[in-house]
Amino acid sequence: MTHRARFLWIGLFFLSLTPAVSLAADLRFQSSTQYLWYTDPFKDKDQSDLVQYLKFGVTKVEPTGRFSAVGYGRLSGQFGGENDPKLGDAEGLLGRLYFLYVNYALPSDRGEIRMGRQYVAVGAGSGTVDGVSAELRNLGPVRATVFAGYDVRFAETTDRTRPGNYLAGVSVGGSLFDGNNVDVSYLRKYDENDLIREMVGVHADQRILDKAKAYADLRYDVLHGAYSEFLAGAKLFPFSAPVTFTAEYFASYPTFDADTIYTAFAVTRYREGVGRVDYIVTPRLTLYGSYTRADYDGPSADVGTVGVRATPKLAPGLGLNASLDVRRGYPGSLTGFQASADYAFRKATLAAGVTYDVFQRDSMASDFTAKKVWGGGSYEFRKNMTARLRVEDTETRQFRNEFQGRASVDLSF
Repeated sequence: MTHRARFLWIGLFFLSLTPAVSLAADLRFQSSTQYLWYTDPFKDKDQSDLVQYLKFGVTKVEPTGRFSAVGYGRLSGQFGGENDPKLGDAEGLLGRLYFLYVNYALPSDRGEIRMGRQYVAVGAGSGTVDGVSAELRNLGPVRATVFAGYDVRFAETTDRTRPGNYLAGVSVGGSLFDGNNVDVSYLRKYDENDLIREMVGVHADQRILDKAKAYADLRYDVLHGAYSEFLAGAKLFPFSAPVTFTAEYFASYPTFDADTIYTAFAVTRYREGVGRVDYIVTPRLTLYGSYTRADYDGPSADVGTVGVRATPKLAPGLGLNASLDVRRGYPGSLTGFQASADYAFRKATLAAGVTYDVFQRDSMASDFTAKKVWGGGSYEFRKNMTARLRVEDTETRQFRNEFQGRASVDLSF
């Protein structure tokens, strides 16, 4: 987005609020000031960022209370990285506007209409637009969503829109009978007025006697003539005890925008079957386990996971998590575990964790290890002010002592 376009949107945004200047509007802010330090993996050089996030919302801007507005953006500066913009380095300050829109709530809770920069999503796809969207509901058994606008493309250091780049979509769905939901959606994307993506999506789910839920999602790429994603699954909770059984089948075939170089590369279809059990033994103890069979259009792998989450009664405020993962097959074997703990007391929270993996790729003759150790905490100085800190150190086959961290102060007012 150019500076001129950004200022135009901001000007239109505040212009839309001018009828409310004489009213006592409710204005809320959320701010997060963050300092991040890390090692640039391309140059093995220490760098740091100072980042300011700001989100605000305005309500009660007119007598009926139907109009509201929301904005969210980021301003950042980088230190020690002014050498190569192609690697994401940048000189000076960088601004990014994630969303800024005016919302109008339709009478009788029939939906909303939004104008401005916003994130939009239907089953066929998603994105960010500078445009208009409408969500309609409570129209009998039918609901609908429609949006259209300039396609916003976030790059490493920019967010831009330009004439000829458009994104539009529509979704229509409803409940045909009790416990049932069905949605059919469609999405089109243009680059310099050329159609580069056309997708169709279908979603359906059904609850059965409060003992099971079945669901399915499908995405079809019209331009490439291929089913890009398919998911079918079921969750069963047949017993009075809090036990949930999950079974899923997922298949994907990567497709890309027609104007990208990635369309020239050969891709293979991926398939997996997953089985999972979650057992809430007590309100303070949960056990879970899963098995995944992954197929890479020929080569395959078996993956198993077992884990536990606990909040011991003898130590109020303490939370414990641990899991073990075992993988065998393509593209190699892996055995690893992760463990973490958090402890809340008064206005403070402390947390720490470790991840450790032993792996061997098919192309390797020996085993290698990777580990991550992290720690952090937060302290609430006031109800609207919290300070947070997180540091971690990672060691892999390529990097040793990759130390990084983040310190932040969060405010709301």
